Amino acid sequence: MPVDAVVRHVDVQAIIERVDVDQIVSRVDVQAIIDRVDIDGILDRVDIDRLLQRVDVNALAERIDVERLVQRTDLGQVVLESATGTATRILDTVRSQGVGLDQFMNRWVDRVMRRKPGDAPDGPALLLEAREG
Repeated sequence: MPVDAVVRHVDVQAIIERVDVDQIVSRVDVQAIIDRVDIDGILDRVDIDRLLQRVDVNALAERIDVERLVQRTDLGQVVLESATGTATRILDTVRSQGVGLDQFMNRWVDRVMRRKPGDAPDGPALLLEAREG
């Protein structure tokens, strides 16, 4: 009798019902199967954009412990350094503007006094005398 004819008479559902699946699964070495899986190959097939569309960013953000994060980052020091840096830049700008204004005023005084550039004294006479003496 050909195999096909025999298989046709077999009640496959009755065989499946008699099989103890838990006993079969308990004999499977799951770790050996995991070790054989090519994780990099699987990740190469993942559509990252589609995966990110499924991420609920709001739910993720709600899980962040902001107070703990602030404690770990020393936010006060960051704010202080930022404010100090800003104040330093402002002070440098003001100083630069002051130097520019001083040079502008010197040119006008030289013009009013009809002096050639570079002919102006190095400072007040009494101060210069005090330095020399």
